[in-house]
Amino acid sequence: MVSLLMLMEIERPSKYGAALTGSDWPGLPLRIGHLPESGSVEELSTDTDAILVWTGGPSEVTVVYREPLTGEDREYSFQRRSGMIDLLPAGTFMKSVRYQGASSTCVSVNLPRSCLEALSSEELPGLDRDRGPQFGIIDAHVLDLVQRLQGQAEGRTPLGALYTQSLSLALASYISARYGPRAEAPAPPKTPSLTPAQSEQVKNFIEQKLDKNFGLLDLASVVGYSPDHFSRLFKQAFEQSPHQYVLSRRIERARAMLRDVRIPIAEIASACGFSNQGHFTTVFKQRTGITPGVYRRG
Repeated sequence: MVSLLMLMEIERPSKYGAALTGSDWPGLPLRIGHLPESGSVEELSTDTDAILVWTGGPSEVTVVYREPLTGEDREYSFQRRSGMIDLLPAGTFMKSVRYQGASSTCVSVNLPRSCLEALSSEELPGLDRDRGPQFGIIDAHVLDLVQRLQGQAEGRTPLGALYTQSLSLALASYISARYGPRAEAPAPPKTPSLTPAQSEQVKNFIEQKLDKNFGLLDLASVVGYSPDHFSRLFKQAFEQSPHQYVLSRRIERARAMLRDVRIPIAEIASACGFSNQGHFTTVFKQRTGITPGVYRRG
């Protein structure tokens, strides 16, 4: 029996995809696979919750999977279209998957328990195992979050560890709330906001590390909170998310540095924590309406 997230590498690994993320990736792990017009895969299982997002198609799909409560095999057929998602709780076993139609691409996101515990102090139950796998779901929010994570994993306009961890937390929280077993409401925060001293600690850390690719876990550790609890307290204290606040501070530092014409724009981008000059220019224009070069000349 093979892991479901190795689906794309069964028998023909060069055609069936590979990991998008490695051990240094700060968020939920992703894989990608490209499926041909028709084919089948046998005996698939997953030991962690998995979200599969499909593009391409359409394709006629028949899945034979084991019912989690009865242990009996069930056959389910549907037409998969671009933008659909499959939800596979930990313990899912599929005897076979047959597909025929147009070629398609699958991006899978795994929700290992270790990642969920690192992102949140509150229990994120993930998918409901008793409900079993769900195929051909349309959920624009999941689609958007996974595609944003994919963009970060593939290096398209990288926005750093803080943004990646925030996306991962948002996805895991939404999946647990929307598709997980019913759980008790989380306890309210012990404090309504960060204290003035804690806010100052966080601000000092950000100013000292603006040129670094720090993440949500790093910020939360400054004041000893879990990432999800810290995010709520930070937004109450600063009236914006940690990611948006850090971006605003980076742009302010860049404004000041741009006044010195002796400093190359590429050097300013690096000093302000942007991955490259192109990324810096894009964000600067989004925030100010003009490019760094125009701002400098003005």
